Formats: sequence, structure tokens, C-alpha cells
Amino acid sequence: MRKILALIAFAMTFTVGAGFASQEKQAGPGTTKLQIAQCALKVSGMTCGGCADQVKDRLVKLEGVKSAAVDYKTGDVKVEYDTKKTTPEKIVAAFNEGKGSFQAKVAEKK
Repeated sequence: MRKILALIAFAMTFTVGAGFASQEKQAGPGTTKLQIAQCALKVSGMTCGGCADQVKDRLVKLEGVKSAAVDYKTGDVKVEYDTKKTTPEKIVAAFNEGKGSFQAKVAEKK
């Protein structure tokens, strides 16, 4: 009886391990590489950390935006985005279409 249980446990381990390996192989071939870039925005109308959270949440929901770091004190926002899906100008336009008192623009280069 112990030999049968050991054999079943071995077979289950082998089957689960094979399943994980095949999933990794399937994910590799058809994937496209992202082309990530960063841009700097200026967002007006923020007065607190809650505002910064709202701005970040709105930005990361936009097509192609991967992440956003927001400083409400200065209005500075750093955005990482996929260049194949969007541009800084498209991010600003889509952000400004949303509801709320925040307005974004592409930051001027220093």
C-alpha cells in the first residue's frame, strides 16, 4: 500500500512539474518586447497625498502607462510608458479629459 501511495505522489509531482514547464515555454515565443520610456509631467491642483494617489491611479489606468511617481508638493510626476502604445502628449490629453480638478502638461526641460 505504501508503494502505491509513493508511486501516486511521484506521478503527481512529475505531472505538476511538467505543467509548469509547458506554461513557461508557451509564454516565451509569442510575447512582444515592451519599449519603456520615461517622461516628466507637471500636474496642478494637488494639495495632499490623497491627491497624489488619485493622480497616480488615473495615470496608471491609461493605455500604455506602466507606472507613475507623483510628488504633490512640487507637482512633479514621472511616468513610465510603452512607446509602442502611447506618447507623453497622448498621456496628457487622456489625463486632462478625465474628471477632477487636476490638470497635466508635459514638463519643460531644464
